[in-house]
Amino acid sequence: MLINEIPDDCLLTIFDHLVNAHDLINCYKVCAKWSYLIAKRTKKVKYLIRWPFHPSDAVYYDTLRSIDSTCLSILFTNLIIVDVPDFQYKDAIKFLKKQESLKGLINDTIKPMEAYCYNTSILEMLSVYYFNPNNLRNGSSLKQLDVGGYSLEALGRDAHYLPNLERLRIQIDVPDKHYDGPVLEKLKILELHYEGHGKIFYGFQLMDSCPNLQSAHIFMRPDTWVFDETLKHKCLRDLVIQYYGSACKNGNNNLIDLQRLLMKYPNLKHLALRDTWNIKDEHIEQLVHILPNLVLWDVRKCAGVTRRAADYVKDYCKRYGRSIVFYYNGNGNEIKSDWLQLSTKPQKISRGFDFMKHCFLKDFRFLSPLLIPIDY
Repeated sequence: MLINEIPDDCLLTIFDHLVNAHDLINCYKVCAKWSYLIAKRTKKVKYLIRWPFHPSDAVYYDTLRSIDSTCLSILFTNLIIVDVPDFQYKDAIKFLKKQESLKGLINDTIKPMEAYCYNTSILEMLSVYYFNPNNLRNGSSLKQLDVGGYSLEALGRDAHYLPNLERLRIQIDVPDKHYDGPVLEKLKILELHYEGHGKIFYGFQLMDSCPNLQSAHIFMRPDTWVFDETLKHKCLRDLVIQYYGSACKNGNNNLIDLQRLLMKYPNLKHLALRDTWNIKDEHIEQLVHILPNLVLWDVRKCAGVTRRAADYVKDYCKRYGRSIVFYYNGNGNEIKSDWLQLSTKPQKISRGFDFMKHCFLKDFRFLSPLLIPIDY
């Protein structure tokens, strides 16, 4: 049987398994019949991403190969998420203007592509390196913002444009100041990365301006942290702290600060402390008493924690009727099999607005720029 004698339904089934944009475009150019069928297949595509992504409604492209921007604009007209293709600026603008159903944009270039999404109904998710709220048609529609080259000082200036943010991921690469902006009432997930070694970290002070915050992922190097220990944050359930500060310079002071900090979050259920090399067994024994609702505790990357701490936590739970699953270097490999629902896989986008599933076990650099609601 010749390939063109294959029934259309069978060809469509075959084309549904093609998830590379380059392959789909090449098939589109074969003949009129294939053009029709490929166009039918690509109408179902919701996500165009630079990395491989497996659902049938997603297509990825390879940045090492040139891509036909004209065919891309013709074939992909119902996209919800776009990772801006690396083709000429004018072609990218033309492509984005045609995306009437677009909800999310990932733009790693320095050019403000979001400024050309004015034909979309609502842009709800944005991942950019440089952020300017003036480039948005309607900042109040934005629910997720992932931005690099930013600061808490800039956030204080821009936050009133973004009253409905539910997730915020910031990489701060400049000396920063404290947050001085409106209360972020709707923020549920906060992810902060601050290299500023020798500077001051104001991220915990920002969290005090997020009264409904449920989850936070913090990467920091500064040895000085600023927070108000008199303010309790009762909504926070999930907390990851990656601390690369000095193990000697301010080690004891920072352990005292950590204890004072954790007392602010009495309802914590899931806690990960990573790369805090100066934490030892005796500190675990102190901290467990101030975390009354903790059920999952991950200190696998704290080199000073040994089986002694794990035994203490186990005995403590037995004495007080608690249940804390504790992971350290000695049993660290078990966490992935015990918590199969928690992902460790780096992805450009992740399906589901779920911090524990997509963020808790990951290093900050592997967090997804966008968490896509299941119904998208």
